[in-house]
Amino acid sequence: IIPDLLNQLNSLPRQTDADDAARNVLSLRSRLEASLHLAIELSERLRHLAAQADRLLNEMDFRFLYDQKQKLLRIGYDTEARELAPSFYDLLGSESRTATFIAIAKGDIRQEAWFHLGRGRALEQGEAALVSWSGTLFEYLMPLLWMRSYSGTMLDQGMRSAVTCQQKYARKRNIPWGISEAAFSARDHKGVYQYAAFGLPGMAVDPNAAKDIVVAPYASFLALLVDSPSAARNLRAMWEKGWFGRFGFYESADYSNGQASATADYELIRCWMAHHQGMSLLAVCNLLTQSSLQKCFHQEARVMATELLLHEKIPFTAPEETGVANPPPRPLRSPTVETTGRNTPAPHSGQVPEANPPEGEVSL
Repeated sequence: IIPDLLNQLNSLPRQTDADDAARNVLSLRSRLEASLHLAIELSERLRHLAAQADRLLNEMDFRFLYDQKQKLLRIGYDTEARELAPSFYDLLGSESRTATFIAIAKGDIRQEAWFHLGRGRALEQGEAALVSWSGTLFEYLMPLLWMRSYSGTMLDQGMRSAVTCQQKYARKRNIPWGISEAAFSARDHKGVYQYAAFGLPGMAVDPNAAKDIVVAPYASFLALLVDSPSAARNLRAMWEKGWFGRFGFYESADYSNGQASATADYELIRCWMAHHQGMSLLAVCNLLTQSSLQKCFHQEARVMATELLLHEKIPFTAPEETGVANPPPRPLRSPTVETTGRNTPAPHSGQVPEANPPEGEVSL
């Protein structure tokens, strides 16, 4: 566009430098040339970042995390003990499906790994929903930042049910919805907020899942592509409650027993975490640009060849028994790995405290 505009300016009749129109043309031409230079520079930087990201992706190898017997990815590798973690990522209704999908798309593991992800469902708030490890909205909705959701599929129904359950749960308590993993009211000796996973217990596989209520605004941002009108109203309600500071919406509001203040029935967690702010921005970008991030992801040839996995329909009949009377349960992620306690250390590098907190708040 800018080169075309410059050509049009150059084709204008020549005028004296003293003429106002001539001065305006010269000024506009100078600014367009500067803008063109910056655009070229930005394009080169983006091209470099794209190449770097592609190189990092190709260097990733999920094969050493793949258990040939369980047909699942282990949750990680202990570099100090030099051994694989004993537990697995094994639930479809969680963020772990992203790693499994990408590992399949890259050709690191076989497609059968996808069908070994647990598809258990629970009846919560009158909704049949896929279970996750902690019942957090993050688990259900984070993959939606770049992975499409197709109407009538198991994943789409699972995500929508998770949002609906949260809405019903919050409505009964007359609070904003969006319970998810976040920083909460407990602090360490340095005054840093602690971090844990919070969700709906009825949707959590983990028997030790935190049952406290901590509402995180970023969860509503993630829900913009599932129920944008309700998510927008929810964010407006948070805004009206004053859950907003210098760098955007605060991290969370802790409604747990004993956290009420003199003016509210919750404690506002006045900090910002980089990854939650980043996910919020990506969700807004998708909403305002017709899911441009999803389009970019699905234009990748390897993703296009694998996306049929996302079209899995909801089963309406019980599967036939295969002859195993009491098959052993599939190993789940260990509670010692997921952050479920209220004394879990916070990720220090991503937590930004408010620069000038209101009186009574501790500046970190």
